[in-house]
Parts: sequence; C-alpha cells; structure tokens
Amino acid sequence: MNYDILSIEENAFVLKCEASRLSASKKSKIERFGVRRFEGGRMFQTSRLGSAPVERLIADTKEWGGLGTNYDSGFAPARTDHRKASFVDENVLESYKETLNFLNNKFPDFVFNGECGVTNSTTSMKSSYGLDLSMTGGVCEWYFAYQRKGSGNMIDGFIEGKSAKPNIQQAVDEHLEFIHAHGKIKALKNGSIPVVFMDATAPLKKLKESFMVNKYKEGSALYSKKLGQKLFDSKISLIDRSYDPSHGLLGFFDGEGIVRDHDLNLIDQGKFQSTISDIRFGKKYGTQSTGNGLRPYNRGVNLMFNSLQFKKGTTPWRQIVKNLDQCIVAFVAAGGDSNDLGEFSTPVQIGYVLEKGVVVGQAPQVTLKTSVDNYLGKNFIDVSSDGFLADSASACVISEVDILVN
Repeated sequence: MNYDILSIEENAFVLKCEASRLSASKKSKIERFGVRRFEGGRMFQTSRLGSAPVERLIADTKEWGGLGTNYDSGFAPARTDHRKASFVDENVLESYKETLNFLNNKFPDFVFNGECGVTNSTTSMKSSYGLDLSMTGGVCEWYFAYQRKGSGNMIDGFIEGKSAKPNIQQAVDEHLEFIHAHGKIKALKNGSIPVVFMDATAPLKKLKESFMVNKYKEGSALYSKKLGQKLFDSKISLIDRSYDPSHGLLGFFDGEGIVRDHDLNLIDQGKFQSTISDIRFGKKYGTQSTGNGLRPYNRGVNLMFNSLQFKKGTTPWRQIVKNLDQCIVAFVAAGGDSNDLGEFSTPVQIGYVLEKGVVVGQAPQVTLKTSVDNYLGKNFIDVSSDGFLADSASACVISEVDILVN
C-alpha cells in the first residue's frame, strides 16, 4: 500500500465593504486534508476538515473502499523541499480602510462595495513513496466595485489587486481618470481599433486547448502538429508560472508532488515551445509531467495551468497607447466565446476610449472580434513592460481588433 497526504493550513483575515461603509470583518483558521491511498491497482480518496493522525486519515479512505478507481500511472519522484515566503501583515486592512475613506470623499456620487482579504497559508505533501514538500507564504486580494448613484447597471467599474505587498492607494490613484470619465459616452464607428483587455488571455481559449497534451496528441487542438513551429509575433512569449511569492503564487509542486523549478515556456518568441501534462497523461502519451496536475484538497487531479502569463516587454502600456490615435480599454468583456477556427468575439460591458493615451470617455456598447492568429500575429501591436493594474503579474497585449457598435 502507498499513500500521499495533501494538507493546507490557512489563516485568513477578511474585511468587507457594503454601500461605501465597512460592514464586517472576520478571522478564520482552517486545516484541510486530502488523502489518496493506492492499493491493488486502485486509488481511494477522501478529505477531511480539521487535524487528525495519519492512521485516522488512512482509515477514512477505507470506509468506502469499494469506490476506488483504477490507477497505474506511477508516482512523483521522491523529494524533500521546503520553501518559505513572507506572510502578509493584516495591517494592510488599514490601508484598505483609508482608501475607502479617500474614495468616499472624492466621489460622493458613487457607491463602493468590496472586500480585502489576507491569507497566510502552509501547504504540504507527504507520502509513503518519499515526498516531503511544503510551501509557506501569504497574499492579499482586494477589490472595489463602484456604481454611480441612480445607475441602472449592476456595476459601473471596479479596481482590484493581488499581491504579497499591495499598494492599494497607488492602484486606486492610477484608476481615477477612468472614474472621472464615467458617464461621458464617446461615439465610435464600426471598423477596427486597438484594444487592451484587462485579461490579456481572454481571446486565447483555443490556444489554451492546444497546450493540453491530451488534446494536442489526439489532434483535436487548433495547433496540433505545430509544436516547434513559429506561430506568432516574435515579441510574444507566454509562460505558465507556478512560483512567484510576490504575487501569491506558491505552488512550486503540484497536487501529485511534481516539483517544477522554473517557468514553463509555452510560447517562446512566437514559437510553440511546450504542452502541459500531469502524471496520468504523461504515461498515456509518453511525456513527462510538467507539474500541472492541480488538485484541491477534496477533489481529484485535473490538468490545469498554474498561472498563464505573457512575459513583459520593454514599454509600459500607457506609453504604448500614447502613440495610438484611439484605443479601447476593456475592463469587463464577459460572455465571449471562440469557434473551432480560433475566432473570438465578446461584448464589452465596461470599456473606456483613450486618444493618444488620454481617457476621453466611456465606450458605447460594442462587440469586439479577433482571432488567435490576428491577436498575437497579423494585428499585434506590442506587449507591455507592466501589468494592466498595479499588482498584475502578466503583461498587457495591445492588438487591433474588429469592432461592431451595438
């Protein structure tokens, strides 16, 4: 019999804001355990909240023993590794309070709702087959959603951040020009226009599928059989990052105990460089796991990205758009979808128009359309040296897209 135990201990502090006032605060400490037992060619899995000895956890997997699944994929290599990043001090909540007061005083015609949470955690994995891994660190995640008083919209905009060392006031200061421009609708015409998506990976659904080793090997992916080929502009490098404590990414090992010591280059200077795999698909397709077998404590392993990011270029995005006569900044573009050709379209619920880098008003209701090849190739303009927001880990992509005014 073999087994592994994934344990997560979290200490969290949360502050909530409703209707421009602080409404609640909460502290919590939670321990979670996920256990897998391997015996007789089968895997038995269970989970538990609260601490318990190893014997009790293993016994839990035997309570419903008939429900195991077939397993013959093997295990992660034995390894001992312990990494510690800094915890985040809960005093950051005071900065959130101060920024809320600033927003209320500066924009009395708006209502602000939001949340600021600090989570300090220790995640470990131990096994009978030689794993002894742990990672410790903290992250602060916060946001303000705002709505002009009397507005019929659910929200009119938002500001957010995720970092181990957040600067909430700085992020808000960088956003003020968008709040000032709210309600000033700037007319646009059908045609084409450069765009900056807050989520630069939004148009990449079909490209993401091509990185999945199972879809790539089965030939169902858009870029199957194109590994090693130049696909996009040379400025485009796309990585899967698992360990970056400055942005709260602490997963140097995945849910199967595979350790990754580096960023995984998926696209390197426009070239299709790598797919992602876990142990299961690694055995099936004759590849090595890339550390992408992610696993919540109470569920099975799924092949997933850790954090998909564009590598940063040399020029800040605000400097890039100063050279553009006009562009759209898309804050919320929900409901977008792709077809099997990699074409992508999405309505923009919250967007702003910039001219020579200056915010001149809100975008009307528009639909944006592009494709993976155009977004990262033919119509690509540049990739920024910074993130869209102050604490963004990924660079921005600026590319020209088709626009339809609704």
